Amino acid sequence: MTKPGTDADMATDVDRWRAPFVVGQELVADIAFTPDSVRAFATLTNDTNPLHHDEALAAGTRFGGLIASGTQTTGLLLGSLANHIFPDNASLGLGCSFQLRKAVPADAAMTARWIVRTITPKPSLRGVIMTLEGGLFDKAGVAFVEATATIAVMPHEALSLGARRGSPS
Repeated sequence: MTKPGTDADMATDVDRWRAPFVVGQELVADIAFTPDSVRAFATLTNDTNPLHHDEALAAGTRFGGLIASGTQTTGLLLGSLANHIFPDNASLGLGCSFQLRKAVPADAAMTARWIVRTITPKPSLRGVIMTLEGGLFDKAGVAFVEATATIAVMPHEALSLGARRGSPS
């Protein structure tokens, strides 16, 4: 029997872990944009595009008002995915791609939706590699952003040095 808290005990806990998702599972979250959040995010990321800051200028464009930056829309979309994983599990982003289909208005109510496409065991990480397809959609189901992501998901204990030392390469 292993002593609680030892590397061997931690490795046993990690080995009992099972992926908390299934292929085809949908992960959904609501995301609200506001003019203040659009301005604040653009300021935080050094995006000086007046379409994110100047309401009067933006009102005279084909967008009819302020729009969220691409970094805000994609960042919140990825953040929604992370929120489905934490606090119960750990994850590491391995890759993602985006297609920005439509400008997101600064007062939009959107839905972030991800669908699990594949789950592949990854023993060296003591977890799985998941691929997902997703996007940011309005209430009518129109895609404003489309995305794919590849992530590693594992128990928190798999991130510890003890779990790494005990894992196969």
